[in-house]
Amino acid sequence: MKIFAVIVTYNPIIENLTHLCDDLNREGVYVILVDNSEQTALSCFHSNLNIEIINLNGNFGIANAQNSGIRYALEKSADVIVFFDQDSGIEKGFVSNLLSPIKNNNPIVLAPVFYDEQQGFEYPSFRFNKFNLLNKVYSNNSVKPYEVDVVISSGSAATIAVFEKAGLMDEDFFIDFVDIEWSIRCRKNEIPIYVVPQAKMIHSIGEKSIDIGIMRGFIHSSYRSYYKLRNPFLLLRKSHVPIILGVKEVIAAMVHQFVFMFYVKKKRTYFKIYLLAIFDGIKGIRGKN
Repeated sequence: MKIFAVIVTYNPIIENLTHLCDDLNREGVYVILVDNSEQTALSCFHSNLNIEIINLNGNFGIANAQNSGIRYALEKSADVIVFFDQDSGIEKGFVSNLLSPIKNNNPIVLAPVFYDEQQGFEYPSFRFNKFNLLNKVYSNNSVKPYEVDVVISSGSAATIAVFEKAGLMDEDFFIDFVDIEWSIRCRKNEIPIYVVPQAKMIHSIGEKSIDIGIMRGFIHSSYRSYYKLRNPFLLLRKSHVPIILGVKEVIAAMVHQFVFMFYVKKKRTYFKIYLLAIFDGIKGIRGKN
């Protein structure tokens, strides 16, 4: 298989990124770095036989950047595309473990098991229940791949047939909910999504994670919090997303972002962003704002 990795960067820590690229190259993976930084942050990197650099010369969002990488991989006749964040870290043999369920070029999405870098807990994947709401799913020491409906994009892999059937990432979302919408679109197109327990990754979401008993969540910058709250309104507008799920995500985002405002320093700034995100979500503002 011709395996390509798409890594979206934004002012990355070069040392971490170099380690990830080296680890992927050692597994025979061709790396595509798509830089979203306003001023290129990859001047110390040089394109070679194993690394291609795409400078977007501005922040156009993760969906746009991923699509740029996907299109390049398609032009190079890739068989599989794997997605990573710039700070992802992988173990030896990660890619081969992740892709082990692939038997041919049939459409399939594969994802690893994630553990929080700060507190060590496992991130869930999700399955639809009979009410079209998402239930959390954990590995529970499983050794066999198990089917799910929604996974996060970092560390996930897809055969080329997936993009031919379900399409590319939706750039309306800019940053957040890109992977959720795409996962739902894949399932609507009857594309199987599996978590592979043998493939494990350490992952970090937000600036820090907090657990207040009744809910566990992540603190993000005020800039990022805008999209965390606005984009569920956009998800609700998508015809392939169950209405009850869209409504639930809107309510959950409003509650979470309001509660987490009490755990940040610049509460006034976060509150202004909170109101703006709701108003823009209702108006259907899309993309970068």
